[in-house]
Amino acid sequence: MKSISTALIRQMPKVMIAWMLLAAPAWAAESAATAAKEENAQSQEDRILPAAKWKKLDVAVPLVGEGGPPLWKEGEIQGDTGELMLSQRLQRTDELVLACYFESKYVPLYNEKKGRRTLRWDLHTRGRVVQSLRGNIPVGSIIEVIQETDETPPGTSYTPKDFVANKIQEKTVSEPGVLVYLLMEREEVKKEGGIYVYRKLDHLRERPAKFYTADMERFIKVRPASISEESVHARLLPGR
Repeated sequence: MKSISTALIRQMPKVMIAWMLLAAPAWAAESAATAAKEENAQSQEDRILPAAKWKKLDVAVPLVGEGGPPLWKEGEIQGDTGELMLSQRLQRTDELVLACYFESKYVPLYNEKKGRRTLRWDLHTRGRVVQSLRGNIPVGSIIEVIQETDETPPGTSYTPKDFVANKIQEKTVSEPGVLVYLLMEREEVKKEGGIYVYRKLDHLRERPAKFYTADMERFIKVRPASISEESVHARLLPGR
């Protein structure tokens, strides 16, 4: 086979061989230009995620944010990792607001079987929504997040004997205008007496200064009053 190919090349006129060598770069350049033209003809959305549709957000925002690390790509997240857990949390979260906390109430939990208070508290934290980035909670609304905690109220100290003797009381602490992002599931938010109440323990609360950890920013990019970009791993699951 090799000898036949060599014989054919020897029979080709030198002029034709020279022409082919000169034309090869032109063909390559034309192919590259055609590919670039086809890519430019695609929408920005198709170039980023060809196989996935962008979910329509509640506000008009650009698809691509500014700065920060590139978003997670398919296959980059491994199972049984913190990134996977955060990805799953983001995919079922349909409420993302920036709230300004103004007070926290610590309610000691009562153990019915032992007839005494426990070493844990129900922490009721109230804030006012200052931005609504994903979801339907209006700006200006009061939101109360209820969760369990084993931290004692600031400025206080209790011993286990105090809890056993039921010597502890509810305590309300003023918050100095603490800003937090709240990621929540809409069906778990209930409106009670004009206040939005969220009782589910599984929620994410992040201070704005700490929101952009390397992992978080690779899932979702938040700008004032808008989500500017989401990775496929942060998109709401179908039907949410």
